[in-house]
Amino acid sequence: MSKSNQTFLIARTLSDVFYHLKNVNELQIRGGGTGKIPFAEKVLAVSSIPELCTIEKKERFIEFGSAVTLSRILDVGRTNMSPVLYDAIKTIANESVRNVATIGGNICSSAGQEEMQKNTLWGPLLALGAVLEFRKKPNDSKMIPFSQFKEVPEGYLLTKVRVPQNESEVAIFKRVGPSRRITEDSASFVFLADMENDSIASIKIILAGPIVFHPVEIENQILYTKLPLTRDFIEKKVAEAESAYDIKFSGKYKKRLLKIQFLNMLRYSFEQLM
Repeated sequence: MSKSNQTFLIARTLSDVFYHLKNVNELQIRGGGTGKIPFAEKVLAVSSIPELCTIEKKERFIEFGSAVTLSRILDVGRTNMSPVLYDAIKTIANESVRNVATIGGNICSSAGQEEMQKNTLWGPLLALGAVLEFRKKPNDSKMIPFSQFKEVPEGYLLTKVRVPQNESEVAIFKRVGPSRRITEDSASFVFLADMENDSIASIKIILAGPIVFHPVEIENQILYTKLPLTRDFIEKKVAEAESAYDIKFSGKYKKRLLKIQFLNMLRYSFEQLM
């Protein structure tokens, strides 16, 4: 039997992490370790660090340490966070996996390449305007809006996930693809809308899976539209969304079935405003 060349390290404090990041080349950070990404030769486990396991609820946002498990987030309760975040987590795997899987792992394991399959929380965090905190050492940190997040900055550790408290009047999360697991056919759909003076005051439309689709132009066109929406208006905007989807994605990234599912979910969401 051949010997394994893998080295597994366990960090107990953030200082441990900063030391290893500085002194160990090609170090892979792992949280719960439930993802499908293969273990590297040098692995550092961070799920035991107290500072990364905190949950802090403020008036305008709730902040999760990157090593907070998905089960602990559910324990906070649906009424104490944005419903689309709670509903998304409920669809992830099963209770046993959620007891181990972390919010940081769900984010980072689908980062790095634009065409990489995005995990379940990508859609809700993008729609809600989440902000990620990365740290390299005690006095060296970066705050990156989720909308600008592509990959973990070199030499940094994801330490906190700040999620604005969102109380949208219409808040819809739908997941497509196989139940309880992520495949190339999986995607998260999020629709948020607020009303003011019988018109649409804010709106977010997100699809995240093998592709990420955020039709900002269509959102802007819908702002201040008078309610209730008409059937003709809905069908017009669904057609415009289809056109925007086709322009942005082509070939293997077009995902015809995913497009059909997206358009059906978009139509359903608009119908809640009729």
